[in-house]
Amino acid sequence: MEDKKSIAAERCSGESWLPPWTVKEHQARYRFAAGYVAGKVVVDCACGSGESSLIFSKAGAQNVFGIDVDAQAVERAQSKYANPGLEFVLGNGREIPLGHSFADVFVCLETIEHVNEDEAFISEAWRVLRPGGLLVCSTPNREVTNPGAALHDAPWNHFHVREYNDMEFERLLCSRFEIIERHGQNPVNPSVFQSSRIVSKIFGTQMAVKFNQVLKCRWFAYDASRLHEVQKSPRVMEYFVWVLRK
Repeated sequence: MEDKKSIAAERCSGESWLPPWTVKEHQARYRFAAGYVAGKVVVDCACGSGESSLIFSKAGAQNVFGIDVDAQAVERAQSKYANPGLEFVLGNGREIPLGHSFADVFVCLETIEHVNEDEAFISEAWRVLRPGGLLVCSTPNREVTNPGAALHDAPWNHFHVREYNDMEFERLLCSRFEIIERHGQNPVNPSVFQSSRIVSKIFGTQMAVKFNQVLKCRWFAYDASRLHEVQKSPRVMEYFVWVLRK
């Protein structure tokens, strides 16, 4: 279901170089999701290095099950991280090796864009969650990351199967869940958003993507951690970070 190599290559593991803003974006999402886990049984889907699972465990989760499709990642996480109630399990999003109505919280951060069968993935998350359980899910906003592209167009990021706009993301998730909170990351200046759309129309999506990436390079110059915090905003955001209820 997931492409193991693509997820491993792009994940925030500390084992390969990533732009500093990408690391800060991941860490901000971990902190946000950690706010929903106290006293809960948590599934951390596509847990990668296991850093996020450890954060959830230390945030007071009753149990955390870090699931990943990569056997080496699971083995490394098991050897590197230890905390009461924390366990790492080999599995994929189509067949999560946990029972029905098992968990209170299902965390899925920057994963669904890697999944070939996104509807099956959402159905599996629904199966694993108890009635009233929460899904915390994030994904890039295609209108920012791939201006001018459609749902079935190959994203500029070749590790991704597809990227969504807000209506498409809502349609997918609401096939099973009810949205209770809409958050995002990286508010986009309206003038920058409109400029990227113009660049896309004139020069194509790839040039618009490069235009956006060049603008992000300014974040090399200083600690931009604050800029990446998950927040509610009426402005266009680069990432959707939503909380939903079963």
